[in-house]
Amino acid sequence: MKQYAWIMAACLTAAMVSGCGVAQKGEEGNGSESTAASSERSGDAVPEGAEAENEKGATAVKLSEGEIYRDDFDGDGKEEEFSFTFEGDGKDNHNLELYAYTMQMNCDGLVYQKELYGGYEETWMIRSADGDHYLYQESYGEDLMHSVTVFRVTSDEIAEAGEAEGRIGDEGIQDVNAFQWADRIYMLGTYAGYRTVGVGADGLPEAKEDAYTIEWLTGPLVVKEGTTLTAEIFNSNGNPENIVLTTGTELTPKKTDGTTYVDAELSDGTMCRIHIETAEGFPHTIDGVDEHEYFESIPYAG
Repeated sequence: MKQYAWIMAACLTAAMVSGCGVAQKGEEGNGSESTAASSERSGDAVPEGAEAENEKGATAVKLSEGEIYRDDFDGDGKEEEFSFTFEGDGKDNHNLELYAYTMQMNCDGLVYQKELYGGYEETWMIRSADGDHYLYQESYGEDLMHSVTVFRVTSDEIAEAGEAEGRIGDEGIQDVNAFQWADRIYMLGTYAGYRTVGVGADGLPEAKEDAYTIEWLTGPLVVKEGTTLTAEIFNSNGNPENIVLTTGTELTPKKTDGTTYVDAELSDGTMCRIHIETAEGFPHTIDGVDEHEYFESIPYAG
């Protein structure tokens, strides 16, 4: 799996510019001569991102600017055409000058325009097994923060369904019910976390597992001299029990739910869980004590 080049920075989120989407019937598309794939019902070739193993009727197709995607968007048994163009950041080698770009989408003559924060990254058209269509529009912001804006698409209306922090994994969307999602995590350090998601009933990505797998890029955490840390392990009966980590103990974070715990591996291969309090923001605490009091250093951004 390709490594993500996360730049360490203190920015915690990439938000969308509060622009209004405008749609109207009757305008023509962009007139591009390039042709993209339609659904499997048309038998056409599939563009980059290839349809994958999905439940019957579900597809995921990666689209490029100006390509024509053909499918039945309104359930009348006839195919309509969808395409998009964009202007702004993303066309000039990811040169963020305005920190915004404008998407224009065309579905069967319906034109919808939306300004999005950040720079253009990639576009996916998803069709659920029920025949609903969702456009996943990925954007990048300062310090390589990413977000995905989800649009519900029909031939009568294009409407924003919501926004999700993070990005689609490097393998793309091979299965609309199980694909990799990457996000920036701040738990005992700053790093990328990955977990499986699927397209939910509202079109937004829905977690299929509680924990993120951590991409830890630095040396292990080390318990400070003169300090002990209580952690939790699960015994052979599957019951939790406490252990005490003493001065010099090394541990490497492996999994986290992003809000309440980090599972870490000790040098002997033992997995332990450290419970962390995050409700009050930074600094996080462990048993009410600043987390920095327990470790020689914690690799947070900034």
